Amino acid sequence: MVKRFVPPLLALVLLLLCLPVSANDPEATSYYVGRIERCKGAETLQGWLDGELTDNAGKGAEWYALALIKRMPALDFTRYEAALRETLSSGKITAPATKLKCALALACLGSSPDLVKATLDEAVGQHDMLMAWVFGLHVINAGYTAADHTREDVIGTILEKKNADGGWSVTGTVSDVDVTAMVLQALAPNRDRSEVAGVIDGALSLLSSRQLASGGFQSYGVENAESSAQVILALTSLELDGAAAKFEGGYGRIIAGLTQFATESGGFSHEIGGDVNELATSQVYLALSSVLAARGGKSSVYLPDVAPDSFHATVSNRHFPFAVLYIAVPVLSASIAVLFVLRRKKEFASVVPEGAPDDTPDGEPK
Repeated sequence: MVKRFVPPLLALVLLLLCLPVSANDPEATSYYVGRIERCKGAETLQGWLDGELTDNAGKGAEWYALALIKRMPALDFTRYEAALRETLSSGKITAPATKLKCALALACLGSSPDLVKATLDEAVGQHDMLMAWVFGLHVINAGYTAADHTREDVIGTILEKKNADGGWSVTGTVSDVDVTAMVLQALAPNRDRSEVAGVIDGALSLLSSRQLASGGFQSYGVENAESSAQVILALTSLELDGAAAKFEGGYGRIIAGLTQFATESGGFSHEIGGDVNELATSQVYLALSSVLAARGGKSSVYLPDVAPDSFHATVSNRHFPFAVLYIAVPVLSASIAVLFVLRRKKEFASVVPEGAPDDTPDGEPK
């Protein structure tokens, strides 16, 4: 009797594997990632990547792109990569941190190592801006070496810019949650260095002390979505559980605070009750994607999983794994179900007594 139920149960399990993660996720992370994608009109991730993200390559799409590169490496990034490379090479981007963010996305794709290196040499620490040092360190963490600055130089400069309260700010001596969290994201791969470890612990203590009753955080006196997103990115980059890092309630409480900014359309607002804000939405998307990546055993969203100059060698195979999954699994499931029905009909026919009345309705095939 039990064996009769095995095939349909197996078919059901295989079909469920094709479904997206539901909102019953303990922290609703997958649910909100999906809502953002639908808000962005992403009927398919490939269509979104080839459309809006490619159109905005180098102009703000990089938070989304870094998330997809880490979580969905089987997507075809050819169009986005070409557009990003063209934009970065054009000289139209003037902000050093933005240049380095674009270079980092190329590095995570395994694309254009010469362009990545040239951008790092030009922009790391440019104008002595903190974020130029921070994103320069991200590119160095990705495996690149700057011509005029060593890893030690960059880390040393960032540590010198630390405020007395244990964090960082762009201006002034009172540390900002967002800036402190962004510095921690860059320092994370260097946390085994003796001069870095204690600084990270102090900065985490500062951030945990700034957590609000809602679970969220504020910057310049305003509770906002981006601050929570950056704290989440800091914790995942450090490979820390929220509770273990002195944040009461762990990721669950931080994400609960973050959901205050979710709008009816699926995007996120900057302030509670506000309209959809693009910067808030993109940073939340990257942060929640980093949680999903960490759960899957993957490294920081800022660290590449491929070697430099490997993009064109691997891009032709990027579709294959998902194509096999979404075609083969349903076909296999349907085949199991059909075999089960045929077997049951055969068993039924073998037990019907000879001369028994035919109950098949008129007009239906037997």
